[in-house]
Amino acid sequence: MLAVSFLKLCLETVSNRRVVFAVLNALYFCFIFAAAFLSHYFLVLLPYEGGPVDVPDFLVGVDWSVMVVGIFLFNLTLSGFLFVTLPGLVFFPLSAAVLLFRGFLWGVLLSQLPTAYFLAALPTVVLEGEGYVLASVAGITLGLSWIKPNWVYGGEGLSRFGALRKALRECGRSYVIVAIVLFVAAVVEIITIAYL
Repeated sequence: MLAVSFLKLCLETVSNRRVVFAVLNALYFCFIFAAAFLSHYFLVLLPYEGGPVDVPDFLVGVDWSVMVVGIFLFNLTLSGFLFVTLPGLVFFPLSAAVLLFRGFLWGVLLSQLPTAYFLAALPTVVLEGEGYVLASVAGITLGLSWIKPNWVYGGEGLSRFGALRKALRECGRSYVIVAIVLFVAAVVEIITIAYL
């Protein structure tokens, strides 16, 4: 029961930032679409060789369960926390900028895939994208908490330090959901690799 209550609290924390989540979600997937369109029609790239998803070299040839854990930890710590959330702590727009740049890169890469590979990679792209959007929301919240605490916690009268402490707790709860989404994405990615 305690775990269920905590999970509900984590979902409520994410739900409280639904407007920022919705805006970033729309922008992220629009950037993917725009980059895919532009690169398909206006960029001359080398023909695509390979599969629908790339596995980091250090995971090639290991057990599937190790690959799931490796991809999950890589996406959570490096791709999610270090590259998306942490820049927002320094200056809140950086989380969104890195997220949108990532979307642009995904669009360029997806435009080079044959249709079958594109369709196979799509569930992984969507799930990872949702995880990174949530990570970006956490980064924006962290950055705004010490720059403009009233924008994040208006009416609560928190100091910058108090708002930052509250945002750190909120970030921790949000990252539970980020971790769940990115774990599911890692499982889907391994299933995709296994069947192709």
